[in-house]
Amino acid sequence: MNIILKNVINIFTIKDGKINLITKNKKLIEFEFIDDLDTSINNYIKKNINIKGLDLKQCHTFSKKSNNNLEISILYIDIVNINNINLDNAFTLLEVKELNNDNIYVKESMEYLKKQLVLNSTIKKLYPDEFILPEIQKMYEDLLNKKYDRRNFRKKLIKLDVIEDLNKISSNKNGRPAKLYKFKDIKEDKVLF
Repeated sequence: MNIILKNVINIFTIKDGKINLITKNKKLIEFEFIDDLDTSINNYIKKNINIKGLDLKQCHTFSKKSNNNLEISILYIDIVNINNINLDNAFTLLEVKELNNDNIYVKESMEYLKKQLVLNSTIKKLYPDEFILPEIQKMYEDLLNKKYDRRNFRKKLIKLDVIEDLNKISSNKNGRPAKLYKFKDIKEDKVLF
């Protein structure tokens, strides 16, 4: 029996309040092991993907047997601030809504992502500076497939004491100006939604 080992890397980011996946020619990033597990991942990242602060986590392991082959795939995932990404021509952002959601790697990644994005430490990593609440709300609505009342959404974040009003107004050219907020530095993780 032949054993095929491969890595699948799903790196997400938020662009315009929407969840995007970094893809290679609009396909998931997949490659076979060349060395040991850690060396293969690290070498691939160094040579092919230029992202600051990338901290891949092993999310899931899959196995599939066909004919005389056993394919073992290890799924890695992270979500990074869009400002830390330097894409070249081979790598592009693709909105998660445009992906084949029947793909087992996408399904498993989205489940893992849902668990991570409800934590204030993860969301703070994506929005380290100032932001407007509608952008955060849109991201949660897309991710959790749920609508939130604008006022209740704001009240919940204020009640959890995870955001602070910067007493500044955005210079939004596409719509009404909105208040700017930032996430507070909090030592312990809080579940936001």
